[in-house]
Amino acid sequence: MDLAVDGGPTSTTPPPGEGPLAVDLTPRQPPPAGPSRPGTTHGFGGPLPLEEPSPSPAPRKVGFVPVMINRPTPPPPGHGLAPAPLFLSIIQHHCLGSWNVFLSLFESFKEATTYPSIVLLQDPPVNQAHLPSFNGFKSFFPPVRKPRVAAYVHMSFLSSYTVLPRFKGVDDVLALDISADEPLFGTAFHSFRGINAYSTNTVDHRVHSVAPEDLFPDLGFPLLVLGDLNIHNPLSDPLRHFSQREISSSTPYFEKAAEGGFALLNPPGEYTRFPLVGNARPSVIDLAFANPHLLPLIKSWEASLP
Repeated sequence: MDLAVDGGPTSTTPPPGEGPLAVDLTPRQPPPAGPSRPGTTHGFGGPLPLEEPSPSPAPRKVGFVPVMINRPTPPPPGHGLAPAPLFLSIIQHHCLGSWNVFLSLFESFKEATTYPSIVLLQDPPVNQAHLPSFNGFKSFFPPVRKPRVAAYVHMSFLSSYTVLPRFKGVDDVLALDISADEPLFGTAFHSFRGINAYSTNTVDHRVHSVAPEDLFPDLGFPLLVLGDLNIHNPLSDPLRHFSQREISSSTPYFEKAAEGGFALLNPPGEYTRFPLVGNARPSVIDLAFANPHLLPLIKSWEASLP
């Protein structure tokens, strides 16, 4: 899925996987170079080294806490890496646990005029608790042996804004808090949050691994919620025939979103996942929601599928 917010849309065409998403926000001038806090980057002097994360205790549901951070890998000289856009551009993609899908996605960015600012992945490929790296991006993921969500942030974006990754003591929810001393993206807000989730069915198939309360907090600044939620509902896919179980399991998410004033960004019925086998039907399970502070900034949404 591709999403744009008050800025020009990106021209990426993601490879096989389960639907990508991109967000573009109003351009703003980068803040002047100045002193930076440990663990963040600021100004245009290039990325600063990050402090090594301290050992993490056993996961507990105690609210959002910082996640494991990979050191950034700058591109080699003369690599010709396309710049990140001046607006905020976010791409969502389900990697199916495949290194080939991951590499195909990131290699496809080379054909674009600009790189996305942030790439949010579900089911990323993992090898011995390590995720793949890609020149020009820095990865963030929960400190578990097999993270089910990850974020890759473009280095030029990190040089202009403070980006703090957080997780909720689980392997399938990741939040990115973006902040700056000056208002962000032409708004009056100094903070922006994106929540990336990969929610799956539990054993009884009536409860999902990520609860609605974890996805739709009441915040006083822009919030984007997206991910592979694995829920089926007439509001997102009106032409589908639904079982009673699908309705009962998905309704709490849409009710919680409505209570908080969130808007579904997906055009109803636009598929985000096409099955790998011929006897299954397409579906709309990769969803994106904007809270009331973010919604006025949204320019476009698009599902880019092979």
